[in-house]
Formats: sequence, structure tokens, C-alpha cells
Amino acid sequence: MRKIYTYFVLILGVVMIGLGIYLMFNPSTSLQALTIFIGIILVLNGINEVISYFGESKYWSISKWIMLDGILSILVGGFAIFESNIAERIFIIIFAIWILASAILKILTAFAVKGFPGWTLLLIMGIIGIIIAVISLFTNTLVAIAIGIILGLFFVLQGVTCLSLWWVIRKGDSKK
Repeated sequence: MRKIYTYFVLILGVVMIGLGIYLMFNPSTSLQALTIFIGIILVLNGINEVISYFGESKYWSISKWIMLDGILSILVGGFAIFESNIAERIFIIIFAIWILASAILKILTAFAVKGFPGWTLLLIMGIIGIIIAVISLFTNTLVAIAIGIILGLFFVLQGVTCLSLWWVIRKGDSKK
């Protein structure tokens, strides 16, 4: 059984590294996969909230807003899964607005600490954030590339971790 697990970890590591490299060089796939993944998470969360409402309402006074939140999560999640192209655009707009808000707060913080060491770096990062946010509003490419790189690096790191684990297990088995 341990030998099967060892080979499983090796194969998993190689597959994760391959997936990570694939995602980094295919950003549109990464964005679509993330959109569908978010949809699945929202559907599961919605199902959980609806079940919680019906299951827990017997024991304590639970708000009907929980059930409504669950239903909305299921609907938005289903939309993200079945209309992923439209959902991608909506998520990109939300992402760009988040980056814009964060950048504006960085600039405001920079002016609040003006005169302290490093305030200009904070100001520059805020300005770069605004530029990235504006570009993200007009093109999916930048967001897709960023998501592709982030997801790709995550899977490559996970794959390297699996390969490291495989190496440790293999070395441990050879000492026995």
C-alpha cells in the first residue's frame, strides 16, 4: 500500500507541475476554470445555507435571510457555471473595481504618512494599481494573465511539494 501511495504522490506532483505550466501559458483557460470553480463553491455554499435554514430553524430562530442568501448563492453559482463567458466579464469588472479601490486607499495612505520613509513607494504602488485597474476594465487579457500566473505558480509549487514528499518517502523506505 505504501508503494502505491509513493507512486501516487510522484504522479500527482508531475501532473500538478504540468497543469501549472499549462495554466501559465493558457491564461484564458485559467480564467474560465476559476470562474467555474467560483460557481461550484457558490452553489455548494448556497446548498449548505438552504439546508442550514431548514435544519436549524427547528432549534433556534434563524433568519429567512439565510435561506434567501443560499438561494441567491445557488443562482449566481449556477450562472457562473453555465454562463461562464458572461460571468468571467462580470468577475473581471469586480476584480478591477477591487484593485482600483485598493489603489486609491494606498494613495490616500501615502499622503497620510507623507514625510515618513517609504511613503513615496506606497504612492507609486497606488498609482501602478490605478493603471492596472483601468487596463483591467478594458481588457480581459491582463486579468487572465495574472490569474494564469497565480494559479500556475500555485500548482507548480504544489507539484514540487509532492515531488519533495515523494523523495522523502522514497529515501525513508530505502533506509529500512
